[in-house]
Amino acid sequence: MAFRLGRSTTEDRMPRDGFRAIGLVERPRGLKGEIKVLPLTDFPDRFDPGANVIIAGDSREIRQSNWQKGRVYLYIKGIADRESAESLRGELIEIPDGQRPTTSEPFWYLDEIEGLRVVGADGSDLGTVREVLQTGANDVYLIDRSPRRDLLVPALKDVVVNVDIAAGTMTVDLPDGLLPDDEAVD
Repeated sequence: MAFRLGRSTTEDRMPRDGFRAIGLVERPRGLKGEIKVLPLTDFPDRFDPGANVIIAGDSREIRQSNWQKGRVYLYIKGIADRESAESLRGELIEIPDGQRPTTSEPFWYLDEIEGLRVVGADGSDLGTVREVLQTGANDVYLIDRSPRRDLLVPALKDVVVNVDIAAGTMTVDLPDGLLPDDEAVD
């Protein structure tokens, strides 16, 4: 998954191979090294004090965290002034792939979903996931069906029947009316 970030210019940023991005350093705050971070994870405990993260290739420990309006403000061990915090602007906060959290519900990273081939419950080829739209209520998968019109598929349990990362496929059971009438599967 590519994150659109602004440094001096807008550029695509990807986590390094073997790592997952959990945050993006937006800017420093104050004079004592605090940084404002856009979280890129559904697991807020990733930013708890004592957690180890990778920033700009260096292992760092989070000393303190404070959540405000969808952002997390962090003090990082070894970052004690505004100049040091400024040097981290635009950097991804990463964790190793092996630190995948354990949950009772299956989950996938956004970059694992993007690029999957989408098939209907009947085996029909519906296209490829081009983008994951985060709408607030639930994610929506934008399915590229070139040359036909794109398809929007809600990421709901009763719609997404199976995700097989190893096979590169997502199986969906589309509700009536989601496909245009001339493309509906009987």
